[in-house]
Amino acid sequence: MNQLRHEGSLEATEDLWSLANGPLGNVNIYSGCISNGIRFHTNDRDSHRKSQNSGVMVEKDHEGKTIGFYGNLCKVWELNYICGRHVVLFQCEWFNTGRSRFITADAHFISIDVRSIWYKNDPFVLPIQVKQVFYVNDTKFGDHWKVVELLQHRGIWDIPQRDDGLEPSDAPATDVFQQDETTNAVPNIVVDDSVEVRLTRDDVDSEIIPSNVVLESYSRQDISNFPEEDEDEDESMGEPSDNEENEFAIESDSDIDPNEEP
Repeated sequence: MNQLRHEGSLEATEDLWSLANGPLGNVNIYSGCISNGIRFHTNDRDSHRKSQNSGVMVEKDHEGKTIGFYGNLCKVWELNYICGRHVVLFQCEWFNTGRSRFITADAHFISIDVRSIWYKNDPFVLPIQVKQVFYVNDTKFGDHWKVVELLQHRGIWDIPQRDDGLEPSDAPATDVFQQDETTNAVPNIVVDDSVEVRLTRDDVDSEIIPSNVVLESYSRQDISNFPEEDEDEDESMGEPSDNEENEFAIESDSDIDPNEEP
């Protein structure tokens, strides 16, 4: 790979070249990880919490048969490579599901004896291979038995990806599909028959109007729109008439009690 890289071959990409040179000496270990939108915690971290996020399951071959490997997440390893590349691995503890006396399954439930561990020398898997499961105490077989609970996470749909042009409904739902990202951006609307509106005219010559002419036109407009005062109305508002004086006198007399002594 280094020779292909030196020759400038297109096959020697940075991803392959960094993997071919092996990981660097520094390794990061974590107690939790979010993979494909799913939160995973190690078994030690779950022991101090009420929630459970350490149950894992993968489907792999065992003696020529594909079976489900159930277990708990123990550590999250992050291997560092050159060119800024990183690889995350899950170190898991697998329950023995290869023998019938350690696992029971029917049409509704799968129960596992968690006392027996196997594949101790092969604990690592990639996060993309893992499905999250939950373990519930089995009240029928005892404390060492756990019922496996499979669930469908929110935002993840079992929609198979087809490359042959067929509809997704024609294929069995075996692969898990998840939307990579969402956006709230408003799509651009393209109008074919657009109308251009111009706010200036190009068919006439420009004319400069002096400022005194503009001010004079505004002053004339203000004087013409101002309402005229009614002299008769102002005079009538100035002094009360004889009738109004008589009305005032009657109202003042009506306020005096006739039976009251002066």
